[in-house]
Amino acid sequence: MAGAKFAKGSEEWQMFMDYWSLCQKYWEPENNDAYWEEVVKDTDKFYKKHNSDFSRALALALIDELELKIKKRRMSNE
Repeated sequence: MAGAKFAKGSEEWQMFMDYWSLCQKYWEPENNDAYWEEVVKDTDKFYKKHNSDFSRALALALIDELELKIKKRRMSNE
């Protein structure tokens, strides 16, 4: 199995560090417009900074996860 070690400071390392920070910042979703506007703004900024299909997929995966958490929370409160 081929693997890779991302050197500290490499493009890949920086992308994962930025993604980690993005996840930590938004991991517990809020149900208000200001929160979601910031999520969209920051995920778009992340994608544009790293400019790859992979960074786009990561950004969308985070948004999907946050939306799923909100839906589950709503269902449990009904």
